[in-house]
Amino acid sequence: MNFFGGDARPFIFIIDFDCHKNIILPLEEVDETIIRFSSETFYSKQILHPNIILHKYPISFSEYKKSFDFVYKNIHHGNSFLTNLTCSTPIGSNLSLEQIFEISEAKYRLWVKDQFVCFSPETFVKINREGVISSFPMKGTIDAALPKAELLILNDKKELFEHTTIVDLIRNDVSRVARKVWVEKFRFLDRIKKHDSNELLQVSSNVSGLLDKDWKEKLGEIIFKMLPAGSITGAPKDKTIEIIKKAESCLPNSANRNYYTGIFGIFDGESLDSGVLIRFIEQTEEGMFFKSGGGITFASDAEKEYNEMIQKIYVPTFRDNQMSKPSALQSRLSQSTH
Repeated sequence: MNFFGGDARPFIFIIDFDCHKNIILPLEEVDETIIRFSSETFYSKQILHPNIILHKYPISFSEYKKSFDFVYKNIHHGNSFLTNLTCSTPIGSNLSLEQIFEISEAKYRLWVKDQFVCFSPETFVKINREGVISSFPMKGTIDAALPKAELLILNDKKELFEHTTIVDLIRNDVSRVARKVWVEKFRFLDRIKKHDSNELLQVSSNVSGLLDKDWKEKLGEIIFKMLPAGSITGAPKDKTIEIIKKAESCLPNSANRNYYTGIFGIFDGESLDSGVLIRFIEQTEEGMFFKSGGGITFASDAEKEYNEMIQKIYVPTFRDNQMSKPSALQSRLSQSTH
């Protein structure tokens, strides 16, 4: 990453949760029969497909609660202030992973053949041409159909504590790589469509910092110093990761997170854009598994957290006939890589 950045050579990077199985490829070497992707700054055509079927078979509440209780006990003892607990849910669908990629609508989409598909609403970091790095931690989810949903989520004390904790953690992470750090925007709402015609509201913030002038030559160092993403771990990060691995190993269908909750992104030679690998379907020998979860704090209710984990099992389908147009930059990159 340092070499390609210093050489201003466009590339894609896919980094797993443990930072062990990483894919770094120049864009001109990406084989579209194996890897397909899109981001806010890199256009990829979407295909209308209204007939999606998605059956989900979540673990029981009693199974979930065992891991929840382990996490909550550690929070009570002061080992963590916020812990992100995730589960693997068996699903059935009439579509393949590649077809799900084609119809999904999200800021960040990624398909890796025979492994997984991701349609993430969450930005990890962006770096603009001037070297301003921005992170957009997302924490807080609610059904948009609920009466006064916006007020409910923004006035919920548990959600406020959870979000504030993550923003503080991300500020610390950005401070590790930037000379100056500030909160550009605190707690704004994104509206996310689902395949079942319902919508979710998600709460995000914007934390920014200023990098040194030679930031392109240090891209790998900058990104890896901030991993894993704070929004899908918790605080304090190192101890919370220990708690996560013990809690999730006890769950049915448990396995390493692998690429789930890792990151992927694109450096176009001048700027960088990356997303967190959430809203994630993994293909295994046993079938498809949808990975989802949420943040646990001292104010969390086990049943609400369990229902949120299930609520996040969806595909954000593309319904608009007006396909988004590629920008001049996207057009230039597309021509240079095909």
